[in-house]
Amino acid sequence: MTIDRQSAAIAGRLRLGTGFADSERDQIVECFTPLWTRLRSFEHGAIQLELSVKDRGGAGPLMTLTCEIADRPGLVATSAEHDVTAALFEVRDGLMHQVQDAKTRREPRMRPGSRHRPA
Repeated sequence: MTIDRQSAAIAGRLRLGTGFADSERDQIVECFTPLWTRLRSFEHGAIQLELSVKDRGGAGPLMTLTCEIADRPGLVATSAEHDVTAALFEVRDGLMHQVQDAKTRREPRMRPGSRHRPA
């Protein structure tokens, strides 16, 4: 899948919540495009992302990225970084790790000494 298609996949599932303007959407989508490599194995219609920030520009900002995947517990990544770009990368990376951990827990494990996954 090309980067343009990955970006489109993220853009179609991303909702900007409190603290973000539509004019920031392209920058956010570009930052979150690598996240699609972790999400693409799930049913595409079952994935929703929401990004919000409280107290943006204030003393205690809190950026939150939530990911809802059908039939799975929701995932939440947060950042208290004051720099918006740094916070975007932090929540993206945090969510990437959580998605990978969730996939690892749900996939069948190989038996020691086995070359093939169990049927």
